Amino acid sequence: MLKKITAAFLMTIAVFVLHAQTDQYLFARFRIAASGGYALRLGKKPGTDPYFREISRGASFNTDATYYFRDNIGFGLKYSYFSTAGSSYRVSPSVISNIDIQYLGPLFQTRISGNSERIALVSGVSFGYMNYRDKGWIDREYGTLKGGSIAALLELGVDARLFGNLFLGINTSLYGGSLSSVSRQGQTIKLDDKNRESLSRVEASAGLRYAFR
Repeated sequence: MLKKITAAFLMTIAVFVLHAQTDQYLFARFRIAASGGYALRLGKKPGTDPYFREISRGASFNTDATYYFRDNIGFGLKYSYFSTAGSSYRVSPSVISNIDIQYLGPLFQTRISGNSERIALVSGVSFGYMNYRDKGWIDREYGTLKGGSIAALLELGVDARLFGNLFLGINTSLYGGSLSSVSRQGQTIKLDDKNRESLSRVEASAGLRYAFR
């Protein structure tokens, strides 16, 4: 998964940098964005119990800040938060999960505008760290599963000017990552390649962007 996402990232960067070299429209140097949305976790589900469907979807929040050192090319920082929950007494052992997945990493971002500068196509690529927490019960024993992974992000969206420096933004994002081990109650559990916990997800979100010099 990460190899495919990396290849897509490199192609996206090449295309948008070539366009950015010929686009002379002026933009504000700073862009701050905040969005909320809905996400679906990817990866093979280990069973058909509704629990696995429940923990594969949930709400998300993300924010980023970018400085454009050229009109259409900038670097910044990206943070995202995904939350989901599920429970089942039909699987063995019984389980109740409250899962939080957070991502933080540097962000490379490009944008292309129309002649009016009212609408811009914005793309981003990031490599960072994804943190996993599952607070709940396994067979009536409370504990927290913890883990982390190097991760990647690819996103594409549209910013539409509302008024002044305020924009409405719509984004689609793809996150890639997986856990090779988790810890619980101080004990580390190694996961083989077939049983890795996928942290990959696809996300749709909308929110506000503020641009200024």
